[in-house]
Amino acid sequence: MTHRQGYTLVELLVVAVLAVSLLGIAAAGYHTWVKATAADASATLLLSELERARANALARCCATRVTAVFDQRGDGLLSERLDPETGEKWYPIARTNRLSLTHVEPTRLYFRPDGSCCTNESLLTEEADFAEYRLELRSEKARSSSTLSQDGRIVTVNARTGLAREGEVSSRPREAKP
Repeated sequence: MTHRQGYTLVELLVVAVLAVSLLGIAAAGYHTWVKATAADASATLLLSELERARANALARCCATRVTAVFDQRGDGLLSERLDPETGEKWYPIARTNRLSLTHVEPTRLYFRPDGSCCTNESLLTEEADFAEYRLELRSEKARSSSTLSQDGRIVTVNARTGLAREGEVSSRPREAKP
């Protein structure tokens, strides 16, 4: 009996089937991991932009705003400060890179010179209330949906202090915002 070197066709097919199965399982897990990481990165980016705008309002004693922008350069956040002398013109402070989750609701948040916040420019001269504003980060697919999907994130901002924190993901329908 002679000793052959090499593999049989059946052995090669078994190894190929196992390799394809493992790749399929790994690809599904990788896709889920990428979505979760992108959602976390978007929430972190939003939190840092809100903190930057609040710090700028406190340091310069002028109103600032953070706006979600959707244009040909990509979706991101734009921070601007109000000219303290004229009170009419907004000057850019910073613009972020493209957000992984591309839709933010509401799309604009204002910080007063004392660090408190509101969602309407006409309320900048009024005293801060005790509300909390919910900013929802939604994926492009969930943009038209009335519920926040599992890949979405919620950032809550205290109107009195202007401090932001990431909230828990909820699948409840959207509630009316103050």
